[in-house]
Amino acid sequence: MTLIEEGDEHVIIISPYVKISKWYKLIKKFDNLNKRNIPVEFIIRDDKTNQTSFKELNELGIKYTAIKDLHCKLYLNEKYAIVSSMNLLLSSEINSLELAYQTETEKELNELREFCERYLNIDFTEGANTNSEYTGDWRDYVCSQLSESVGKNVRAEQNNGSFLVNTGTNNYSTFIWNSKQNLLRISGILSGKEFDFLDGNRQNMPEIKGLKIELQKGGNGHYDTIWGTLELPLKSSDLNYIIDKEKSLVAEKITEFILEIDGLKKRATHKNV
Repeated sequence: MTLIEEGDEHVIIISPYVKISKWYKLIKKFDNLNKRNIPVEFIIRDDKTNQTSFKELNELGIKYTAIKDLHCKLYLNEKYAIVSSMNLLLSSEINSLELAYQTETEKELNELREFCERYLNIDFTEGANTNSEYTGDWRDYVCSQLSESVGKNVRAEQNNGSFLVNTGTNNYSTFIWNSKQNLLRISGILSGKEFDFLDGNRQNMPEIKGLKIELQKGGNGHYDTIWGTLELPLKSSDLNYIIDKEKSLVAEKITEFILEIDGLKKRATHKNV
């Protein structure tokens, strides 16, 4: 309670499971943060059995990020952190015997921040949950940038968890691959000759900062493809629900990849590849 109350720049709640709808004293603390415009960031476990946590936070209007396999319980503001055995559950506060440790030095706090940056993709440089410069519909941004660059309207649609784009030159698909991390993946179709040209001349492979570029051979009814995978894991786990501070990154990398591959295919055509 005190850690939440003393947050003046941000409060970060990392708890796999959350059940606080009747924990009125705690909810009041979060309401007070909201009145002071102090951002609160919740990190919870991405698990089909965790629907109660999703439902509660949605009903309370609290933004959160879900991460697979999350098990740690960690609570931070800009001054200190608490590592605990306790999930943010009212039942734990009332009934459970829990243990917690509070940091006492800046070095200890920085070690926990490094953990959060490395494994939970939390950015402390601008404060937690800070919105990016672009907070509109990122798909509209992608379409407008592509249309302007290729000189004609591109077609795009959201198909369940995938974002599909047709530039008139090629088809592209984007989705978030949920393995141990949330990785943005973008693919474009290649002709057999284009694939062989790149596969046999790796120095011709496109380079896009922040994206790992790979080729995938088709077969059994599948096209040859080129893939871009964002090296930095996202906190967003679904393209339908990209958090504000990641919208700009997602939109820019999709746009860069599509323009690069469209350009590659046009150059290859001129070289009769």
